[in-house]
Amino acid sequence: MSDAPKPPDGAARRRRADGRQDLLVREEPLLLVLADQQLLTMRTPGRDADLALGFLLGEGIVTDPAELLEARPVPGCAELQRVDELHLTLRRPPGPLARARLARTHELRSSCGICGLTDAAAILDDLPPLLPGVPRLPAARIATLVDALTRRQPLFAATGACHGALIADAHGTVLGAGEDVGRHNALDQAIGQAARAGADFARAVAVLSGRAGFDLVVKCLRLRLPVVVSVSAPSALAFDLCEGAGATLVGFARGDRHTVYCGAERLAPGP
Repeated sequence: MSDAPKPPDGAARRRRADGRQDLLVREEPLLLVLADQQLLTMRTPGRDADLALGFLLGEGIVTDPAELLEARPVPGCAELQRVDELHLTLRRPPGPLARARLARTHELRSSCGICGLTDAAAILDDLPPLLPGVPRLPAARIATLVDALTRRQPLFAATGACHGALIADAHGTVLGAGEDVGRHNALDQAIGQAARAGADFARAVAVLSGRAGFDLVVKCLRLRLPVVVSVSAPSALAFDLCEGAGATLVGFARGDRHTVYCGAERLAPGP
């Protein structure tokens, strides 16, 4: 019997060509079943309930965590070639707008949510405006939040192949965090956990381990979450969405340096 320690949750041990063993992140399918819709994603198993709730909130399918009555897992079976499923029951059936969003999201992937749309403003479906100047975030706290995200990425430390996301308040209190092989899944996990904790997203900050793409930014804006911080660059569409919504977008947040792309009025000097 091998004396090798058990891999951390979300990782699997594999033997490389040179004979050494390595830890690799797990990437497995999950089928979300909601009403008459089936949505397939590749995810790292372990946080499926948070992922599903965060997805529903970030896509605007529900606006309150209490609208999700049940998330019932149905384990997959390799012999029957059946993937893991999560059956979601809502308090009331999805309305026309929610169904339209689900119809655009056949898979939860980096291209989801924009198929058939040509106007950036249409992506947000005329959401209410963000609270002006809220929250007031000390600029020096950005580095603290990025460090908090790094400390919550054990899978990345073990495999080097994961994305992470974090939701915090302006005081630096972490409300939710996620880590997954998919960028959008990591953010959905963080949103789901934060929602269960009663987070006030309108006064929250999102921190992303990779680039700030439109698919992540739009999830935040649908929640009226006004500050998005990324350790890498934003895309042009993400910038357009944030600037148009009056959100704060910060990129290249590394150490005590960062670049403010828009919404600088929310950042205060000092610790």
